[in-house]
Amino acid sequence: MKAAYLVATLLCCTYAWSLPSASLDSFERLKALAGEWDAELPGYGKITNTIRIVSNGTAIEETIGTPENNEVSLYTLDRARILLTHFCAMTADGHQVRLETADLEGKPGVLRFAFVGATNLHHLSAPHMRELVFNFIDEAHFSERWTKIENGKDTIFDLNFSRRSSAP
Repeated sequence: MKAAYLVATLLCCTYAWSLPSASLDSFERLKALAGEWDAELPGYGKITNTIRIVSNGTAIEETIGTPENNEVSLYTLDRARILLTHFCAMTADGHQVRLETADLEGKPGVLRFAFVGATNLHHLSAPHMRELVFNFIDEAHFSERWTKIENGKDTIFDLNFSRRSSAP
């Protein structure tokens, strides 16, 4: 039993050492955002963002919106890129958009996610997110620029998040 645990630990460490450092750095920067955030969405009002590290540190869960109306995104690391699955609430039966970064190099302050596919999206003209630009500002601020496409027309959602104060 101890031998199996040792082999599994060595395999995990070997995998982690083989990850490109730029993608690992970017994923760690995303993890550092765990907590509660607020932003104003023009025409909608105040929204919240809860970021949690899940699945033993291998995924990041982000819930944006209000308690009554929200969407969830999951970020995972895949070697030199970061994958994003966005569980969208724009359509009545929901759909899941998959986006990913290009291979990451250096220590980017900006992550650009592009559409690669979707499930439960009945037609590409249906409203869906096609891009996310994620900008690390500092420990207390970050921004997300979501681009929705519908019938060939883009709509931009700029979200400027501030960390929620833990003081009452």
